[in-house]
Amino acid sequence: MSTKGGSVILRIYFALVSFVTLMMLIFSVSDLINVALKTYVFKFADAPEYPMYCESQFIKENVKETAEETEARCARNKEQENQSAIIRKQQSLVRDISMLIVSLPLFFIHFRIVLRDWKEMKKEV
Repeated sequence: MSTKGGSVILRIYFALVSFVTLMMLIFSVSDLINVALKTYVFKFADAPEYPMYCESQFIKENVKETAEETEARCARNKEQENQSAIIRKQQSLVRDISMLIVSLPLFFIHFRIVLRDWKEMKKEV
């Protein structure tokens, strides 16, 4: 499909879709790189920003628990926090890969048409 002799609206459509899908590609690839760097290179970049306080002094007044119970609760909380971080990373990866799968073909199809149209316009001048 060529936009030669076509309307200006059609040319704008192809240029806008190419731009939007290019931005989708850039954001998804940069997020994939971010996740990969945090996972394999800068492992402490994913550390929790806020410390978790588990001592019994931070528990409600009417709750009585032993030191072993406090340690067990703290270990459970830490494990849940680690699992949540893994889940967030996996969700981010799934989102980024799906954006790549959708935007890559759309970008190449639309940009190929825009590029062909630009070359035809350049030949006419």
